[in-house]
Amino acid sequence: MKFKIYIILSVFLMCTTSCEKDLEQLNLDPTRVTDVELRLMLPEIIAQTMYSEGATGARAIGIIMQQFFGLDAQQLAYNDYIMGEDLMNNYWRTGLYSGALRSCQVMMDKATDQEASFYIGVGAILMANQYGIATSWFGDIPYSEALKGTENLKPAYDSQESVYQGVISALDGAINTLGNATGYAGGDLIHGGDAAAWIKTARGLKARFLMHQAKRNSGNYAAALSEIAGSYASIDEQSSFTFETGGNANYSLNKFGQGRPGTLGFHPQFASMLDGDPRADKYFIDDGSGNLLFYQAGADLPYSREDATIAMISFAELKFMEAEAQLQGGNDAAASAALEAGIMASMAMTGTDVESGQAYADSVLGGTVDLETIITEAYKAYYGNAFGTTWANYRRTGFPVLTPSSNGANGLNPSGVIPQRFLYVESETTSNSANVEAARAAQGGGLLDAKLWAFE
Repeated sequence: MKFKIYIILSVFLMCTTSCEKDLEQLNLDPTRVTDVELRLMLPEIIAQTMYSEGATGARAIGIIMQQFFGLDAQQLAYNDYIMGEDLMNNYWRTGLYSGALRSCQVMMDKATDQEASFYIGVGAILMANQYGIATSWFGDIPYSEALKGTENLKPAYDSQESVYQGVISALDGAINTLGNATGYAGGDLIHGGDAAAWIKTARGLKARFLMHQAKRNSGNYAAALSEIAGSYASIDEQSSFTFETGGNANYSLNKFGQGRPGTLGFHPQFASMLDGDPRADKYFIDDGSGNLLFYQAGADLPYSREDATIAMISFAELKFMEAEAQLQGGNDAAASAALEAGIMASMAMTGTDVESGQAYADSVLGGTVDLETIITEAYKAYYGNAFGTTWANYRRTGFPVLTPSSNGANGLNPSGVIPQRFLYVESETTSNSANVEAARAAQGGGLLDAKLWAFE
């Protein structure tokens, strides 16, 4: 897996001011990236979206959901839900709207001109996933008026309900487009240009975002099962992305562990939940002085390695969703089978030996398989690779049962509950204040304890 070439290319594009004379000789517009080949655009987009799986938002969610514990610096305040408008500012600006979403739109526009429908379909999937994640974190967000550049620098905020509708519609469109994909020329670091595999990924993502809304529409359980049936048949088919070793290509959790050692630890509550679980020594280590660490140089912890393998959506996630949906439909045997498959897929993702994993799964299945069991097992399995899904699950089901911080009541989180959302970011409150205020007013004030539409 090689995407370093695009990192070099990105640096080249950012230096267009100093290189203007050379670019003029090539008759290129230094403010546009549309002259980059599609095969070089796609790796950058994939790498950026996968990097976000362990970046600032994921780490903050890890603290909220008591999988991480702040030991120093800003992370100490995050333990008590002091998470201001600055927390997600960089993500919103450079990771999301001016980052992955804008890059997807540029690639799709270029692919339309070149009649390369493969890149249109994959771009639509990547974009839909990013919008779906963002709306689950913030609620109402710019969608229909987003990505218009100077045509609209102050986009209105669409309701979370309408954003989710747009996400599902975009995934349906991508599935149709990829059914007759053309023009693949390289750069697919996940499925190697296999359009059918991307269709399976799109269907898995549809199931994810249908489940996000299941509290609003119980019919989404059956709809999600239909999508899961058309998605991955095994862990070998999932949308895995492997990072590289080295400072410019490693996974974001690893990068944070290297760059900010001693500021973020593994939560003791989560460690207790993992007592007897063979994945425990794959998730954290005890440094011998009472601190539980999610990262230590040289330690073989799969989700804090430089070259971690992370799935955009995993086979394990499909099976946990299937277990929940089958349970809601009254199919207890099917729910148990899916739960077992989800646990074993998680064991495989962490490199846990089959015998130990099966013994653990048998111990879980020996008890009552209810909603709490399924969501709690998903909570354990999603550590390191699907923090956002863990938070969505908690907000719509109340599981796993967690106790809020005793110091969690503050001006940003008046009721002291486990946070229900992120605050809108300072760049938006400064430059797009009227629309931000309207979005806040539509969502109970928009503080950390304001429930989002999907999870009310």
